[in-house]
Amino acid sequence: MPDLAQIHQALVEDYRESFEIAAGKLLAQPSWTLEATVVLIHLQSGEVTIGPVQSLPLWLEHLPPELDVFVRLQEQGVPFEEAYAQCLAEQGQEFVAACEAAKRSKPLVTHDNLAELTGLSQKGFARQPREMLALAQWSDHVSGFLVSCKQLRAQAN
Repeated sequence: MPDLAQIHQALVEDYRESFEIAAGKLLAQPSWTLEATVVLIHLQSGEVTIGPVQSLPLWLEHLPPELDVFVRLQEQGVPFEEAYAQCLAEQGQEFVAACEAAKRSKPLVTHDNLAELTGLSQKGFARQPREMLALAQWSDHVSGFLVSCKQLRAQAN
């Protein structure tokens, strides 16, 4: 079974033209800002979105910020009931409302994830050669990875 890096590389090959366009845009940007170019592959539809990293919250359904603490506690191994009780005590009705909203929309990322993806974009931009943030949106999760712009541009020429 291929590992995630191999899957990501295959996605770059499958969507090469979109990646080449996005790499050209990112290489033209003089410094990293929230306008830095990112690629989002919608795997269920096969569509690709190219745009600024600041649009990630618009493109990716995300949990209400009131659930970030709950998710962090769960990731730390705190039992569900204990994490729920702690967040309920700290946030009250806002937490309950956020839980109900999340049940209806089934978001794939948290605000923490959005911040991590933004940081990954910034890290890739600072590398030599420059790397671009790419995202693959699966039916049940989102994976982020960096793609070398130099490699894309070299193969495009």
